[in-house]
Amino acid sequence: MAKLSMTVRDYMTPSVVSVGEGATLEEVLDTLHARDISSVLVVDDKGAARGVVSMTDLLRASRIEGGHSGDPLRVFPRQLHARDVMKSPLFEVAADAQVGEAASKLLAHTIHRLFVRDGDTIVGVFSTRDAMRVVLYLRVPTPIRHVMTQDVATIALGDSIDEALAKLDETNVRGLVVVDGTVPVGVFTQLEAIRARALPDALRKNAVEEVMSYETICLDADTPLYRAAGHGIAMQVRRLLVVHQRSLCGVLTGYDLARTLA
Repeated sequence: MAKLSMTVRDYMTPSVVSVGEGATLEEVLDTLHARDISSVLVVDDKGAARGVVSMTDLLRASRIEGGHSGDPLRVFPRQLHARDVMKSPLFEVAADAQVGEAASKLLAHTIHRLFVRDGDTIVGVFSTRDAMRVVLYLRVPTPIRHVMTQDVATIALGDSIDEALAKLDETNVRGLVVVDGTVPVGVFTQLEAIRARALPDALRKNAVEEVMSYETICLDADTPLYRAAGHGIAMQVRRLLVVHQRSLCGVLTGYDLARTLA
């Protein structure tokens, strides 16, 4: 474990995307989509960090419509701004802290990212995706099955879109795995849910298969963690579906990988 004597600075993402406190939620959403990120730093008019807004915060505080057939996404109510929904204070870690300390903080606070501070300045972000890069570097050989999350929310591919929306709300998860029997064939995430809610009532009676995402990665439960991390990095995903003899048996999350470093 001597290799774990690595600092956060070595593995953090050095770019920090920010918005002003007065940014509208629509502007926040546009920034998230344009940069393909899940959260933004919120700063005051002097550039000082005040809080963070994630996609989850947006979904909890507002109603997002559109996104179907090229229709732009719109956020309601329009009077809300970044300052109204941001989480504060920030969860931070020192740039010279050890990677294991950062991983422990991610797990302790059940968060996906820490803002990295060097003196008075935020210099980067250490996220579960960055933890993946550490696992890959260390070539952690542990099979996925020993650390994966076994409790997975699923929906049958023949179930209706309305049923999928209801189950997503009921389970309060980021996404459902769409299965054909026990075989994973797709996912229905919050992004698909936003687009699905824009559909006419009659179309939401159709099968969830019609709107699910096919962008999934399925790995055998005996795959070593470093190889799983490599797939996650290459495909820019935080969750990998885990199968045994083609049947879904779990999901490997960024938290699971961070746990190996903590």
